[in-house]
Amino acid sequence: MDNLKAVILDDDEFMLNAIQAMLESMGVHDIEADTSASRALHELDMHNPRQVLLCDLNMPNMDGVEVIRHLGQGGFKGSVVVLSGEDGRTLQTAVNIGRTLNLQFLGALSKPVDRQELQGLLEQIQSKSLTALATHSLLSEAELRNGLIGDALTPYFQPQVDARSGRLVGMEALARWRHPTDGMLGPGVFISVAEESDLIAKMTEQMLTRSMRQWRAWHEAGVDLDLSVNISMRALSHVGFPDWLVNEAQAAGVPLKHLVLEITESQPSLNAAVSSDVLARLCLKRIRLSIDDFGTAYSSMEKLQMLPFHELKIDKAFVHGASSNMLSHSILKSSVELGRNLGMRTVAEGVESQEDWDNAVKAGVDLIQGYFVAAPMQSEQVIGWLQQWKSRSLS
Repeated sequence: MDNLKAVILDDDEFMLNAIQAMLESMGVHDIEADTSASRALHELDMHNPRQVLLCDLNMPNMDGVEVIRHLGQGGFKGSVVVLSGEDGRTLQTAVNIGRTLNLQFLGALSKPVDRQELQGLLEQIQSKSLTALATHSLLSEAELRNGLIGDALTPYFQPQVDARSGRLVGMEALARWRHPTDGMLGPGVFISVAEESDLIAKMTEQMLTRSMRQWRAWHEAGVDLDLSVNISMRALSHVGFPDWLVNEAQAAGVPLKHLVLEITESQPSLNAAVSSDVLARLCLKRIRLSIDDFGTAYSSMEKLQMLPFHELKIDKAFVHGASSNMLSHSILKSSVELGRNLGMRTVAEGVESQEDWDNAVKAGVDLIQGYFVAAPMQSEQVIGWLQQWKSRSLS
């Protein structure tokens, strides 16, 4: 926990002292503790990613939800942990509000705070290495246009493994941006700009083409797997997209049965009729569709009814830490049951611990994805990771 600054906000002096003692025992020494929300917000460096705010929800004058709103409006780049004696639903609601504001929420802890749970949340900051993504502002439309001419957009890959055998089943391609000075950036700094301009279609095409070429390289190396690529609903506004994709897959030598398109809905479709037309034609071509971040996007249930999705990806908000969160666990189980009843494969995202894995398996998911298996990696790292994973699975 070196170089980590913690700010504790709670109106209970006893709780402040108890949490401070826990943090000190974990090696966190730069700690600010306050009973005043306004003073605590003043202590925060809004642009420092090596910082965590531990915030009580139920406080006088300014409650925790108001604090979360201020953090979102100020573009807080650190991490947030919610503390409360409120029920699980209220805690989860606060977490969901924070995530809609693009805050880095580690999770929620019920009072009295358990030391091991707190340490587990703080270790996420270490394991995920919040780098330039946490400190970089949004790329401009001009930067995106220039970068798409070259090779700025590059796919990283995260494994999806069978929940029971651990066998590698597929790879999800995740967009990264190679910045000339700040290194590799995550999608948070460029996807929203691309969606609001006319660049999301071009970006989607590049991701598909480069990911399918990489699939071919793995295939030639003896590794057969499914390839999942995220497709924004705003990229599905061209009726010729299914034909283009079939031609690109044939050129790359990728059988259509190995393609999975993960439909994301960070923004609703510009033309619902056209996007439904495109998705239906993709299904007719035997390209599989996955509904991504299930339970958090626009009209997920309606889309399940309208289109023949093959796969349901359960959002990490209902997977990570669900073994100790009754509400999340119930949503996880219900989502798996819904997927099973509809004949869909289910994927649990955000598995970051053995407890997450065991809980997801118990709930009946088919595939596991998350940092417990592997972080997103460059294509040249996949073969080495696979050899290590096979050894780990057999041990």
